[in-house]
Amino acid sequence: MRVSTGVLDRPRSLAVSGGRKARRPVWPFGLVTAGFGVIAALSAVRVALPSWVRPAAHMVTCYGRLPGGLFAIVLLVVAHGLLRRRKAAYWVALVLAACGVLAAGRSLLALLLVIGGVALALRRTSFPAVPTPARVRGATVSGMTVLAVGGIYDGVFHGRLNLGSLIVLGVSVALAVLLAPAPSPKPGDDATRERVKDLVGHPSADTLAPFMLRRDKAYVFSRDGRAVLGYRVLFGVAVVGGDPVGSPGSFPDAVDQFVRLCERSGWRPAVLGMRDELAPLWHRHGLRTVGIGDEVIVDVDAFSLTGREMRNVRQAVQRTYNAGVTTTVVREDELAPELRAELAEVSAQWLNGSRERGFSMILDELLTGTHPDCVLVIAREGDHVVGFQRYAPAGPALSLDSMRRVRHGPNGLNERMIVDLVAYARVHNVRTVSLNFAAFRTLIDAGGERTRLGKLGYWAMHRLDPLIQVESLYRFNAKFRPGYLARGVAFPSWVTIPIVAAAMIGMEFTHIKKISPAGPRS
Repeated sequence: MRVSTGVLDRPRSLAVSGGRKARRPVWPFGLVTAGFGVIAALSAVRVALPSWVRPAAHMVTCYGRLPGGLFAIVLLVVAHGLLRRRKAAYWVALVLAACGVLAAGRSLLALLLVIGGVALALRRTSFPAVPTPARVRGATVSGMTVLAVGGIYDGVFHGRLNLGSLIVLGVSVALAVLLAPAPSPKPGDDATRERVKDLVGHPSADTLAPFMLRRDKAYVFSRDGRAVLGYRVLFGVAVVGGDPVGSPGSFPDAVDQFVRLCERSGWRPAVLGMRDELAPLWHRHGLRTVGIGDEVIVDVDAFSLTGREMRNVRQAVQRTYNAGVTTTVVREDELAPELRAELAEVSAQWLNGSRERGFSMILDELLTGTHPDCVLVIAREGDHVVGFQRYAPAGPALSLDSMRRVRHGPNGLNERMIVDLVAYARVHNVRTVSLNFAAFRTLIDAGGERTRLGKLGYWAMHRLDPLIQVESLYRFNAKFRPGYLARGVAFPSWVTIPIVAAAMIGMEFTHIKKISPAGPRS
């Protein structure tokens, strides 16, 4: 079932208004350039080539095997730069095409190079990634350093300079530096985060909106300042966590500004935790989308412990009553120093030395007072804290952030805290409580209807569950008879899946300094 609440519903028209056309492909230019690079490399190592490619091989290796091999590296670096839409690669490719025409003379190869060069010249706007002055200086210094070190090496050990090879090597190193993606941006400063916090408080805020306030995120605003995206960059992939936040009418422009920033910086854009209904915002920029699971949603007004299907939750909650457990719900800024220290000790014991991890569905700075509006439900056994959960406010909703308990505490603590938090939410006019993320829920629910590929995927997930806890977390969630909100990822193309997946996994499963331990969402 999919829950429908005022917090989650959005007008679908916003997803297609003010759209931009998807970027025109540039892979033919990169493929042709890479082809010349491969030919040069094969020719340099004396591989026999078909007669129809020998003119190209001779053109790029006529100065010897070593310069030819180094020139092959240059061509491959330029090809990668063209695929990443780097302006510097565009100009280098044009110069190489012009030089190739002069070297090829009156031949079919020259004609083909002219056609390719003209086609490339007409596509100038398809290469918007311009290097910063600092990157140009770094490339220049790198190239000159290679020339100097190589010259000294040749002079000392060979007694002569192989100037052609040194120049090609220096150029290849300079190009590699010049065509690298822009470095990761610094996270938003305090003033920027205050602007973001105001947008997170928008009445239409999504249940993942509070996690925009992580201190490791950088931000891109719409031109009118009424919507914002939070992102991080890893391995040259700029990953947005969740959906835009703020006024829905400004979402398309916020996405436009983010994609333009990625184009200028040479980053691959990607999204983690996107709602299905906002997928068209990314489709119009050429990104593909695929579902990865569902956010677990509890409708506060409809939630009840009555009925046979809620028996397991009732029994778990009753066990905590039998053990004498009591709960209280407080805002984080209301915590006394002594209680804050006790909660921190419970968290440290639960983590047992592990570190913070997470990106798209968890906050940071647990118990530091950085997020004073967060709500904590605290469980005690007698005078001692035995567990707590933290929830972040998102409009008329609360989203689970962290879940902690002592390992020797009574069974049913987490169920008890969730049930009592829902009761608190009902009294305080909170309509929705967002719990954990159910990855691959449809695969688990499919049962006997799984395809062969689905059966293989489920078998692997089931076997790995002691490590990744995907299925066990889903079973825990399902006890509450929740609704589900589909979430997915967006990525540039199927070819980019390995690098995009590596970036997303790296963000979700690596710790960030000075951030609290991860909750169950990670």
